Amino acid sequence: MPLLLLNEDELRQVVTISEAIDAVEAAFAALAEGRLHLPGEFALNLPEVKGEIRVKGTYLDKTPYYVVKVRSNFRQNPMRNLSSHSGLTAVVDAVTGIPAAIMLDNGYLSTIRSGAAGAVAAKYLANEQIDQVAVIGSGNQAYIQLKALMKTRNIGTVTAWASSPANADYFARRLVEDHDLDIQITSSVETAVRSADLIVTATRSERPLIEADWLKVGVHLTVIGGKRPTQQLLHLDVLRRADVIITDQYSQAAVTGEIYHGLEAGVISKEDVQGELGDLIIGKIPGRTHPDQISLADLTGLDVQDTALATLALEKARFLGLGQQVEN
Repeated sequence: MPLLLLNEDELRQVVTISEAIDAVEAAFAALAEGRLHLPGEFALNLPEVKGEIRVKGTYLDKTPYYVVKVRSNFRQNPMRNLSSHSGLTAVVDAVTGIPAAIMLDNGYLSTIRSGAAGAVAAKYLANEQIDQVAVIGSGNQAYIQLKALMKTRNIGTVTAWASSPANADYFARRLVEDHDLDIQITSSVETAVRSADLIVTATRSERPLIEADWLKVGVHLTVIGGKRPTQQLLHLDVLRRADVIITDQYSQAAVTGEIYHGLEAGVISKEDVQGELGDLIIGKIPGRTHPDQISLADLTGLDVQDTALATLALEKARFLGLGQQVEN
């Protein structure tokens, strides 16, 4: 079978947010059931050009493909009028080892699966009634998080904060153009979160931004990020106050996520973390049991969903006749 080449525009056509949510939820369940293989990450650094390359592979039992993903961050690229982030996903036949597709997604699959993971966390942890959502951050991930959330919950008012007022304004205008939403820009994180029923953080910070005293009873927090242990978005008292703490994967969150800071400071212990999102999906743990509880999903970002998303993209692209075929 010929190799299929797919670019970012074609992938945007074949992988919708709703489909990504279903695929990511199924992948989390597979992880909890021990059906996913994650051999670890290979890293290559090019300090002379400020380049970082990360390579990961995933395989889901009894599926037709395994996936190898390459992500790069070359911080000098903006000076060359190029994006600093790029990447590709290789989909390989799991029976023959022959490459089936190369996806030049430029990080799109990672972005949409992170948004989908946030939506899945809200589906299982947030209260049904969501009058106000606070979004901390204004980049593409913040935008995707909110779009994905709207697939699982009805949203009233959105309050948004960003470190740059211009970015926050652009974020709001972008959402208003796409959706009929009441969006309010605030200059204070406290103002944004005080009345929120659900809080999404999709920004990077090395200083805590959210305090426990600002949290409304029954609020759910989805924290996206946590790629480095130096990053921290929540004051330690938030972890202390949370009634339900869920991670995407404990072993990773314990060294890079918000709970890392709580564990290091002795504010929480491993026993204070109820479990992983996959455990919640398959009913192994209860999650929220009362509407007044404060729940927290610490999502550090996993590549476990890549196999599911890439397989979905490949099958739909073939059905729709998208992409360029190259003979192996």
